[in-house]
Amino acid sequence: MNKNKLKHHIYFWVFCFLFEIHAEFAFLLEALKQLSLSKAIVFYYSALSEFCFLFSEIPCFYLVLAVVDGKYPMVNSLWKKILATAFIIVLGSIFFRVTCHDFVYPIIYGIEEDISRFSPSGFFNAVMNIVFTGALGFGFEKSRQQIELQKHLNDIKTEKYQNEIKFLKAQINPHFLFNTLNNIYGLSLKKADETPDIILKLSKMMRFNIYESNRNIPISKDIDNIKDFLDIQKLRHRNLDLKFMEEIDNPFQEISPLILLQFIENAFKHGVSESLQRAYIYIDIKLRNGILLFSVENSKEIHINDTTKIGMINIKRQLEILYPDHTLKIDDCDEKYSVVLKIRFNHGNSEKI
Repeated sequence: MNKNKLKHHIYFWVFCFLFEIHAEFAFLLEALKQLSLSKAIVFYYSALSEFCFLFSEIPCFYLVLAVVDGKYPMVNSLWKKILATAFIIVLGSIFFRVTCHDFVYPIIYGIEEDISRFSPSGFFNAVMNIVFTGALGFGFEKSRQQIELQKHLNDIKTEKYQNEIKFLKAQINPHFLFNTLNNIYGLSLKKADETPDIILKLSKMMRFNIYESNRNIPISKDIDNIKDFLDIQKLRHRNLDLKFMEEIDNPFQEISPLILLQFIENAFKHGVSESLQRAYIYIDIKLRNGILLFSVENSKEIHINDTTKIGMINIKRQLEILYPDHTLKIDDCDEKYSVVLKIRFNHGNSEKI
């Protein structure tokens, strides 16, 4: 029995003991009234007698529990379990009656019990005590087992989701890094003034992706990373009509990093083809009262080959895990591609995964 289980069972039996003392006290006030005992003495008798009865009730409960839980291989069918349970209850009731008739009454109360050791009424009372206590214990233990099982399943589910999120986030397209390095190389050959700044932004992005993408971060940090990405992309696409708008009422609102950036990367992948005369990307991020509204719209070529389907499946799966009640609307037209994402941070989302 592990420590938590032992602790919970001790709490249960203490509660059960106190409850039975209360019931026994009410019974003895009437049964022993001819002795003219004080309530303190009656309470003392109640506590002592119920402590003795626990030596019948506790073993019966754990033996029945072991039978029901299949701890005994020879008791492997329903009928065998029923018969074994009945046999344990009978034995426990016999021991209960012997304790009551031969020890509690003559030794503790100092009187003889007015019924025989195994009288029908006395034995019935013993069975009821054993069954009642066992039923309470059985209900308690099965509830505890169910809670432990659910906790275990939740832990497994959370671990599975954490591993899946790490795997999905690890699927980073290397083209961005290679293209950026090529652009930096070109700038260095020209001795362009912006070269150090672009190297710094790329360094910040790589540090962000490596060290900060495994935990939730303030949305302000995520937006800073997006801005660095956009500044780098402007080097490659100098004729791009790029608009970025933000309206954040709580910069400390936590969000899973890289979720929004993946949509923006997607817009650059199929929205800024060199054959497009008037390429554009419009990005809008709003956070109001714990609700994020994020939209990206970009131009696209007619009948362009869709190479982003796998990436979009990746993004959708991350959203399903991290923000189950999000809404995502995608409009894929001939000349335009748009995404609208809505996340409610204050409605019990699984942001801690």
